[in-house]
Amino acid sequence: MDSVKTKGIFAGLFPVPKFLAMPAVGIDISDDSIRFVELKNSKEGKILSKFGEQKIPSGLVLNGEIQNVEKLSIELKKLKEKNNIESIRASLPEEKVYLFQTHIPEDAKEDQIRSIIEFKLEEHVPLSPKESVFDYEIINKQDSEKHTDVSVAVYPKNTITKYTTAFREAGMIPLSFEIEAQAISRAVIREGDDGTYMIVSFGKMRTGLAIVSDGVLTFTSTLEVEEEGLSKAIMQYLSVSETEVARIKNEEGLIGSKDNKELFSALLSVAETLKDGIDKHYRYWKTRVDEKGNRVKPIEKIILCGGNSNLRGLPEFLSGALKIPVEHGNVWANAFSFDDFIPEMNRFQSLSYATAIGLALRDSN
Repeated sequence: MDSVKTKGIFAGLFPVPKFLAMPAVGIDISDDSIRFVELKNSKEGKILSKFGEQKIPSGLVLNGEIQNVEKLSIELKKLKEKNNIESIRASLPEEKVYLFQTHIPEDAKEDQIRSIIEFKLEEHVPLSPKESVFDYEIINKQDSEKHTDVSVAVYPKNTITKYTTAFREAGMIPLSFEIEAQAISRAVIREGDDGTYMIVSFGKMRTGLAIVSDGVLTFTSTLEVEEEGLSKAIMQYLSVSETEVARIKNEEGLIGSKDNKELFSALLSVAETLKDGIDKHYRYWKTRVDEKGNRVKPIEKIILCGGNSNLRGLPEFLSGALKIPVEHGNVWANAFSFDDFIPEMNRFQSLSYATAIGLALRDSN
């Protein structure tokens, strides 16, 4: 199966004037912070030109949904003025997206494709066309049937409006929006790789799971994991500062904490919950069939990213329990080689910036 990817879900909703056809800053908004990344071209290839994180007040964003547009725009404006940010590419929360695949006639033109998909929306999502904003990726299959498959992503219009308004009121120019998992996959899966992978973004506030096959995002879900449980456990049993918590997670984790039975048990409990959530979706995928009744391609490996994925020993624990390769993602896989450029961002930090890096990379695809 060959995949022909569009330039990104929701990219077509924001026509880009020629004078703005330049690298944009990738911005990832989570429930507790805003992260940004800018990549620039150099004689060595792409390089990291700037990055950063700004904490935001609790309650402005909840489970990916903006609760207060005005106050969030104030935080974004601070970020813009401090870091000289103009045009941006932003992520949208996985919790709000509906994904499905469908057929269209192979000779359908772009305006016809959108009409066909709009007609099918209510078959697949609990939203009316008037309440929805959607975009699609074309999946060209080499077979005898006279149709083209498309992967469709649908968001509530209200969600898109809130994000657009927040950025524009902050003086930023949104060039495109993408599903968070789509941006992450651009960062950690090498361009042209047609494998099938599960991506698990184990963050501080929430954990997202996605399956990418043949370069196309086909499934997303949010796992019920007490993400802050790791930090709480370390602070409770070791009485250390928040700064020291990160070091302990990164350098000791499941391996170095074995001498402290209570701490090890608390960390293992969080890891077990994560494992159970992954296993549930892994088993679901193994039994899934496409619209023709054929089994889908099996997952080849699990790729971890997100700040909590830095827990030492986590990949080995998951791999041993699930009997499938598990590894940390290389978020620079499509940006540069470490032989040519060493970023200021360290490896532990980089896993928290996977979404922002993938967004910034969109200009090179």
